[in-house]
Amino acid sequence: MTTTPVPPPVSRPPRADLWRTVGVIAVLCVAAAAVGGLDWPLPDRVVGGPQVAAVPTSLAVLLAVSTVLCLVVASWWTARIFGLRLRTPAGLAWLGIVVAAALVLAFNALLLAAYAGVVVGAIIPVFHWLFTPVPALLAGAVSMRRGAAAATTAAVSTGMVTLPLFGLGWALFHSPDGLAGAAASALWSTAILGVAPLGLAVLVAGGWGRRYEWRAAEAGGNKVRR
Repeated sequence: MTTTPVPPPVSRPPRADLWRTVGVIAVLCVAAAAVGGLDWPLPDRVVGGPQVAAVPTSLAVLLAVSTVLCLVVASWWTARIFGLRLRTPAGLAWLGIVVAAALVLAFNALLLAAYAGVVVGAIIPVFHWLFTPVPALLAGAVSMRRGAAAATTAAVSTGMVTLPLFGLGWALFHSPDGLAGAAASALWSTAILGVAPLGLAVLVAGGWGRRYEWRAAEAGGNKVRR
């Protein structure tokens, strides 16, 4: 009679911390959708170059403050709640990933704001679904040597930056529809094109960390970096 080997146990992030993180992300997304749906002056859409011109000062301040706020909240939360030390190589890599993602999404929000004045109807989101899972997968990849829990939390923490800024862009795009319509459309787009891909990326990142822990256990000895 043969028995199937049972994989060794792996680290798991505290479920309460994950749910609290989801709550923080939800609050940030709702706030971003509500603020972005206000009657902001919109930039001009131009052909060629950065495709945006005559950016109003108030809109630039909104994007700058939103970007900094998301980065500060995500960095503090990830370090304080999930224990990621930002001065370690993994921490610096995670910080670089979320800063790059924030800059890209801030420009995307600016571009969507410019489209709001010239596009009639819906916009076709060809690559927009990549904005949230790519940073999460990169964060999971740089953290997987610390185990499944670290890879999972590093990936999900990127959502505190990517999802609110993603929703802010859609709210600005729909802002001509009024506050209620813009906020509702932004949250819907964020759920479909942002939350769903991010959730899959978090599962993949956790799987990477889990497999690393299994391989470390099979090799003998604990080689997982805490």
